[in-house]
Amino acid sequence: MPHLNLNLHSNQVLKKEKVIEAGLKFHKEFSTKWTKAQLKVLDNVLSNIANAGTNNSILYYERNQKNEPTRYNPMNLGHKVMVGEEGVLSKLLKAKLITRAVGDNPFFSGFEDGQVAHKSEFRWYDGKAIEFAKLLGITSKTVERHKGTHHIILKVAEGQKQIDYKDTTLTQHMENVMQEYNNFLNEYSIKDIHNGVMQNIHLRRTFRDYDGSGQLKFGGRSGGHWHEWAKIRRKNMTINGKAVAREPLDFPSSIMNLLYAYKNKTKLEQIDRYTLEGFDGEIYRKLIKQLTVMMFNTRNSKHCARAFTYWLGGTSEHLHKRQQEETAFFPIYKMQKLIREKHKELGNVFYQPNIGHNLAFLESSHIHEVALQCCRQGVPAITVFDEIIVIEEDRDIAEMIMQGTPLNKKLYRSIF
Repeated sequence: MPHLNLNLHSNQVLKKEKVIEAGLKFHKEFSTKWTKAQLKVLDNVLSNIANAGTNNSILYYERNQKNEPTRYNPMNLGHKVMVGEEGVLSKLLKAKLITRAVGDNPFFSGFEDGQVAHKSEFRWYDGKAIEFAKLLGITSKTVERHKGTHHIILKVAEGQKQIDYKDTTLTQHMENVMQEYNNFLNEYSIKDIHNGVMQNIHLRRTFRDYDGSGQLKFGGRSGGHWHEWAKIRRKNMTINGKAVAREPLDFPSSIMNLLYAYKNKTKLEQIDRYTLEGFDGEIYRKLIKQLTVMMFNTRNSKHCARAFTYWLGGTSEHLHKRQQEETAFFPIYKMQKLIREKHKELGNVFYQPNIGHNLAFLESSHIHEVALQCCRQGVPAITVFDEIIVIEEDRDIAEMIMQGTPLNKKLYRSIF
């Protein structure tokens, strides 16, 4: 589902006369008043529509807000010019090229990183807006991203507001990594059974300003595209005409091994740290792993127990029932104590959400470094959170690259 992306344009300067001529073909009262600023915004709106290529898709907007920072709005498109009473979207609405529904948007929290998505929604339908764009020479083939488009995004702690940040050696390095990685992705033929070959792939990493410092040290995963698909759909992907491996590659106990490596100033080890004596088997490992992760992202053992019980209820009715009825099956408070005791050499790291967010930053940074190294060595690799997807015949070499790609601790710093 597309959203208004302020980085898109059709690589042309729209002419007022041509816009009016094309618009009158769709509505006899199409606006004849267009400023240069409005024509620039119109080009962006129609580029979004052409790039999406589907009817009845949604453009989000919000009234009475400041323009987006230049980092996320490289063409300096005015918000009021976009959504004001006499703005571009209002003009297209009056010409019945799009529709509008006012009210809280149910998808408010689920839009793609780097996009402007808010409370009221505009939709285009019946192909009219797409045909209007075509008359102006705007198609999916002519749409480009502005050269100033960024791949590194910082948002407020909660909500979708994007905020600016100071460029540093770290931010520039991450920007360069993502730019090169995206270039590789767009050279490949990445295909799935529903959409065919994917085009204009643009992965961004989104960080959160949890401590108000404006620094990039929390979060940082990329999203969009295949990240939002179900696992079964990703298993049916092809890269350059070849089926992907049935299972993705990842680092065992990734965040725990990163924690040990940073705390002990050692190399990253490949040790399974989600085991406890007396609780053997894959089921227990899955539960221990989930509980450990939640111990990083909750503020105390009580909150952790509540979150774990809720998660288990939504994951497995059978296991949830066992946990509720069989005291010895998985006693949550006891398990938390055992986990703390097993990792006591790490010190006070649990029940501090910012440490959990910082570990997510280190983990996502490592997996993107690995993916880029794979691509550089001729192994197409697709990131999926803390994993990479490769074609079956590349699994062995991809594993070698993973093991041989360290994380630069001086560049990627921890807070613990």
